[in-house]
Amino acid sequence: MKKIVTLLLICPLILFGQDFKKEFTSKFSENEYNSTEIENILENWKKSSKNDVEYYISAFNFYFKESQEVVLQLTPDEPQVDKEALIISDSLGNEMGYINSQVSTNDSLFNISQSKIEEAIKLFPNRLDLRFGKIHTLGEVQKLEEFTIEILRTIEYSKKIKHKWLWSNDKIIENPEDFFIDSMQSYQNTLFQLEEDENLKRVAKKMYDIFPNDLFVISSYGVTFLIEGKNKEALELYLKAEKINPNDTIVLNNIGLIYERLSDKKNALKYYQKITEVGDEKAKALAEKKINQLK
Repeated sequence: MKKIVTLLLICPLILFGQDFKKEFTSKFSENEYNSTEIENILENWKKSSKNDVEYYISAFNFYFKESQEVVLQLTPDEPQVDKEALIISDSLGNEMGYINSQVSTNDSLFNISQSKIEEAIKLFPNRLDLRFGKIHTLGEVQKLEEFTIEILRTIEYSKKIKHKWLWSNDKIIENPEDFFIDSMQSYQNTLFQLEEDENLKRVAKKMYDIFPNDLFVISSYGVTFLIEGKNKEALELYLKAEKINPNDTIVLNNIGLIYERLSDKKNALKYYQKITEVGDEKAKALAEKKINQLK
């Protein structure tokens, strides 16, 4: 009898938490939602359902969205090709300026969103989706030092738990090492595109320390030495990568490039020639162009 009473006490709480999520999702998905109304839902949700990961995720998403404000600005500079802008012209039709939109971040609200996801991470440290959510938003607002620190923290924790990560709904991630490495490649590419060379090096080195025999990790670490012009250090890494996969055309191309930089024409030609034997049509065409330039 005691067990039945316990179940009856627990079940309403579970259903109540689900109702909060449903109510939040319904209101938050509206184009013109009421912020105060949503904050009240979140406040009541937290009081009624302690340690509910869905609460923290919802609060994180809400406060992050609230922190992002679209601001119109007038500028004399022509917008980039992929950016839309309203052209301001004088009476003769001459372009005088441009009005475009820019996203501004409210740091106070952004910090609340970060505190919510950080609470979730502390309660559910093996949930990789939570950590990736935090990393993503730091990248969105280009807080690149914090972005890098959070990536490094996640890499270190991955090592600690032997890469046994969970995803949403506590689902076990299949092939977690491959998934993790692929995800880190994406973050490194972000740093590369933003020319954050020092932060890129920090992440690439940390990954290499933990995954020293992964082809993609080795290659990414090698790129940081190429950026620095440290050709011998880069060559050592790419020769190691070649042993893992002798037919990887990116690795072979980078080795050829390094030999070019070292004025070793013979070895450069050797590696470009190999690409013509093992690469696809595009890789072959590029290698043949390199060979003709060197001859």
